[in-house]
Amino acid sequence: MGQVTARKRGKTWEYRFETASISGKRTQSSKGGFSTKKEALEAGVLAKAEYDKTGKAFKPSEKSYSDYLDEWIENYGKLELAPNTILSYKKKIKLHIKPELGKNKLSALSHEELQKFLQKKFNEGFSRNTISIMKSILNNSLSYAVFPLKYLNFNPASSLKMPSKNAIPKNPTRTKNRYVIPNDKLDLILTRFPEGSTAHIPICLGYYCGLRHGEAFAIDINNDIDFEKGILHLTHQLQFVNNFWTLINPKYDSVRDIDLSQKMLDLLIREKERQENNKIKYGEYYRQLKVNNKGQLNYDEGKNIQLVTMRENGEFLSPRIIQHVGRVVHYEKGLEYKEFDFHSLRHTHTTMLLSNGADIKYVQTRLGHKNIKVTLDIYYNLKDDIREKN
Repeated sequence: MGQVTARKRGKTWEYRFETASISGKRTQSSKGGFSTKKEALEAGVLAKAEYDKTGKAFKPSEKSYSDYLDEWIENYGKLELAPNTILSYKKKIKLHIKPELGKNKLSALSHEELQKFLQKKFNEGFSRNTISIMKSILNNSLSYAVFPLKYLNFNPASSLKMPSKNAIPKNPTRTKNRYVIPNDKLDLILTRFPEGSTAHIPICLGYYCGLRHGEAFAIDINNDIDFEKGILHLTHQLQFVNNFWTLINPKYDSVRDIDLSQKMLDLLIREKERQENNKIKYGEYYRQLKVNNKGQLNYDEGKNIQLVTMRENGEFLSPRIIQHVGRVVHYEKGLEYKEFDFHSLRHTHTTMLLSNGADIKYVQTRLGHKNIKVTLDIYYNLKDDIREKN
């Protein structure tokens, strides 16, 4: 192969070297825009060395980091990452990484800029867990750009550091306050959304079972409930993935069995009877929901599924109905309880368990907490609340 040469083109310099012939014809690789002949030759030598090693002239990608992240999630994420992880990554990319770094060219990202980004998020009060996830996204995506894509020569995120555990952010950590719903407010909420309304069972699953939002809408009434033993087999959560409502593993893969109170069990028994009667009532007009081998809910392919949460005619009931519940509880005269969200039902359930002396490990398992520290934090906060009241 020929040597690297440089020539002036207008006011800038260009390097050029010969590459492998194609169909007997000579080919060359070149790149211009350098200020001096020396800069052009130095860049050409690096490019030729990369070409000699890989068979492909090295040219940093001109893609924006935003476009590249879409490519990375599509080509790497869907093959290597769990659906829950993809959802988490997409959220962090959309809300944090793209707005701050997305406009940069992939080839222009620097270690210094990425480290400043993490430090900024720390000072804005984001938790170490959130910052750790963002760091993983940066490192994993840019590592993939080095190999196998060869868009970059090196990974500028490979040695990023987390903020010190002793460091103090400029703003307090963003921890959302969780509220225990008073009994009188809960009675008003259940009166406003009584048995037979679409929101009643999801609310009860949050309050009596401590389920997460996505878990409350993912229960198959025929397969996930042992009516004789009074046990709920929690095996999935429901999330919106690639434009489909999709059954995926619960958060932290927390598949678990939940003992049902008699009140909750009786409600589910009545719901099963109600659904069986509705099938007869609607006959051929009943909409039979299905789930395909990707976990996607639809009406056309896959095996039949009968969710606990559904409309009278069998139609799918979107978890987004809880947004409507929230608006009603927040603003409707007579309710006006602004502290309500679905997680407050779960937090109230957890608090009741601990107040009644339930074993910490039992509560952790029942709630599907990632580790016992989460449960202990609630427990110690609860003790403080009780101490203050006394």
